[in-house]
Amino acid sequence: MLIAPSLSKNLVFLGKMATPSVDIEPDKREEELVPPVPKKSIKWLIIILVLIFLIGGAIGAVFLGAREMIPDSLNFWGTKASAKKEKEAEKRSQGYIYGMDPFIVNLVDQNPPRYLKVRISIESKEIMINEEYEKRLPQLRDIILTLLSSKSYKDISDSEGKKRLREEITSNLNQLLRSFQVRTTYFTEFMIQ
Repeated sequence: MLIAPSLSKNLVFLGKMATPSVDIEPDKREEELVPPVPKKSIKWLIIILVLIFLIGGAIGAVFLGAREMIPDSLNFWGTKASAKKEKEAEKRSQGYIYGMDPFIVNLVDQNPPRYLKVRISIESKEIMINEEYEKRLPQLRDIILTLLSSKSYKDISDSEGKKRLREEITSNLNQLLRSFQVRTTYFTEFMIQ
């Protein structure tokens, strides 16, 4: 059986019989099923994907690069452990604080006579109680009483005067003590009358 070359495209052979096929080109079938995508939507899709990528990168940089700025409730990377270590180191760096009974002294001022009542606490550089403090407490109190009674109202009435007095007390106590040193002096009560 002889078939013309133009008809051979349109026929499907089943054994010796030939049947004509549907006369639709393959390219036209696909175009009818899928509508064409406008070029504007492709551009917007690319722009949106780029923006999502940039925003995701910025958020990732913030969360990975600046962990200390993230609140503890949002921090999932375990920096809480490092914060605990820092607090423990700070506690270790804070020395032991010794409280003293209040001091009541006459100031140098005579007209009118003035009195000072002050309660002092001293911080040592050590983190534990030192026996030398207990042994030398009368001497420490004497140094502080002598120093306080040598001051006038004008010397200690403002914040600068109190700061100088604090430094003098610390310096004088450190001259007496041997096995531990005073780091800071605190005024927990300070009243001039």
